[in-house]
Amino acid sequence: MGYLLAILRTAGIILTYTVFGLIGLALLAIFFPARKAHYRAIVFFTRLWARCSCFWLNIHIRKTTMTEVLPGSLIVSNHVGTPDIFVIGSCFPAFFVSKAEIEHWPLMGWLTRLGGTLFVNRNRKQQVKATITGIRERLEAGCSVVLFPEARATDGSDILPFKSSHFEAAIQAKRPVVPVAISYHDKNHPSIACWYHKDFMTHVLDLLKNPRLDVTVDILQPLRKETDRRALAQKSREAIREKRQPSLN
Repeated sequence: MGYLLAILRTAGIILTYTVFGLIGLALLAIFFPARKAHYRAIVFFTRLWARCSCFWLNIHIRKTTMTEVLPGSLIVSNHVGTPDIFVIGSCFPAFFVSKAEIEHWPLMGWLTRLGGTLFVNRNRKQQVKATITGIRERLEAGCSVVLFPEARATDGSDILPFKSSHFEAAIQAKRPVVPVAISYHDKNHPSIACWYHKDFMTHVLDLLKNPRLDVTVDILQPLRKETDRRALAQKSREAIREKRQPSLN
């Protein structure tokens, strides 16, 4: 039964992603001269794409919030696995910052490029600077950006120290940083959502075969007026760890 479910979901996802790819091409043609309008159109359809992905994977989101998230916020979250993108993308109209390898993946690479994803190779300092500029431009245009500052997926047992470089964009743009805590609820330890010590295809197949995935998204108080990126990264991590502490014990 699990493999049949995986086949049906794969067909639906491929069809859905192809449609969104064509939408992305159309948006590029329509809004090419108008960058801000293009940005707004992209984040609208990116959120719709994420919600469709949650539908196909039967991901159920429970969202709690301490505050309204203003457009143009830098949203930072802990990172467990691929579902994080769909979950956070469903909650916010936003761009994503992603590792450079994803740009070259079949289908996903094409979609992420059309979706205005900012790719970064942290080993290349010049590229990091370019990504900071790209994040700042989107924030200043009134579009939120999602960042996973652990810089890699984990087993969810703790929150790794946050990389601080990209927090500089929020400081330069004078925009709030909103910490977000993701917690998955299933009987697996680590969660089925986890992409850690597992190859990507096995990770994806596990998700496709999984009947249902429940997740809680806690949107925490925004951090403002901090002028040191390292302090901003540390405060964001502490807020997320504090919220997730019961599940970390």
